[in-house]
Amino acid sequence: MPQPRKKALVLSGGGGRGAYHIGVIEALVERGWMTDGRGPDIIAGTATGAINGAALPSGLTVEDLKRRWLAMHTEDVHRLSNDLPPASRPFVRFMLHGVLTSDAHGGESVDLPPEERGISAQSLVDRISGIFRARPFRSLLDTRPWRHTLRNWMDFERINSPAAPALLLTATDLQTGDLRVFCNRAVRGRPADTLELDHLMASSSIPTVYPWTEIEGAKYWDGAVLANTPLGPVIELAGGEDVDIVVVMMTPWKADAAELRAQLDKVPEDLVQGLSLTLDWALLASYRSAIKMLRAYNRLADAAARLETAAHATGDPSLMLEGSVPRAISEPLVIAPQQLMPLEWIIDYEEANHWKLFEMGRADALRALDERTLEGLLA
Repeated sequence: MPQPRKKALVLSGGGGRGAYHIGVIEALVERGWMTDGRGPDIIAGTATGAINGAALPSGLTVEDLKRRWLAMHTEDVHRLSNDLPPASRPFVRFMLHGVLTSDAHGGESVDLPPEERGISAQSLVDRISGIFRARPFRSLLDTRPWRHTLRNWMDFERINSPAAPALLLTATDLQTGDLRVFCNRAVRGRPADTLELDHLMASSSIPTVYPWTEIEGAKYWDGAVLANTPLGPVIELAGGEDVDIVVVMMTPWKADAAELRAQLDKVPEDLVQGLSLTLDWALLASYRSAIKMLRAYNRLADAAARLETAAHATGDPSLMLEGSVPRAISEPLVIAPQQLMPLEWIIDYEEANHWKLFEMGRADALRALDERTLEGLLA
């Protein structure tokens, strides 16, 4: 009796938008695609996707995840870094009050200190320059609050047990630029990693915004720098088997240029929105590169299959490819929003946003699953 195809869930990065994943997971559980509180056979994640991905083999159910997201506010994720010069801190705190505070904790009441209200343009330039001349400078924000928050989410003993799904977490080696994939399973001769909180922090270390994370002497930044949707590592772990892959993105996937221009009816209005939009396009480009790689791999697999058929038909074994012959991998089902999300949601951990994201993720997932079912019936 043939074994059922393995299933893989790939969760992209996206900061505070990660509540979207929970709505998607809820729909996947409803439709029986995965088991609540466990996940599918393979889970791969980057940044907030790594965090939500690790929560599944930790035993957290959809309801557990919703409660944790609703209880998590901006202050539970980051705070102003001690790397900044003391004299600059009040000014920077005012500039970034939306990034540092939540509505739940009175985020709208932050005022510029009286002594700063008459600051001149030159003084402003000097002040900003001084921020980045600080030594040593690792990051604008400190993520120790997030470490404390996530300790209450994860069961690493369970994650690293043989019974857990395979979990892949991506990070970028700061000193070499290489993609590092941490996995609780052995992959192609590499021993399994014993996953810990540092691996989640490494995957989530947004360059210069958050501090790098050191693991075994190497320094790591966010995996989204190189692979926001790590399809390659999933295919490698599958070892040539076809896999039913679901990819969850937080940027519209099928929208054309005209639609996106219409949705983004105004340019970013501040630094945070500008950085958020930059990240949106970088994440989308990362997945487009990954899907091009998969399609190229499948073309090679198709060519290999044709050569194998020809070799058998002609009796000429020289027609066959040498070594391991690639096998086609089905293209992933992509679950993504139809509209661009508000730019500020990437750094706003607000209860109201989380409720909207839960609902949006569930609706988008159900629609994508229904479309795939219909396509299968019509094929």
